[in-house]
Amino acid sequence: SERRRRASAVTEHRAIYGDWCPGYGVPAHASSDLTADHVLAVANGGADGGLRVLCRACNSRKGAR
Repeated sequence: SERRRRASAVTEHRAIYGDWCPGYGVPAHASSDLTADHVLAVANGGADGGLRVLCRACNSRKGAR
């Protein structure tokens, strides 16, 4: 269920923006390695919250922030 929710978020993002990461700590950039990220980190209680799409590198950069 969570996997499907994340895949759906990435699919919707690609339909609107294509392979484009909005960036986290860096300017927006092209990336085909997009992942869905919790807006509020799971470590901070965001397990059921909203998702946003970032590339894998930006998602790693964000961590639990």
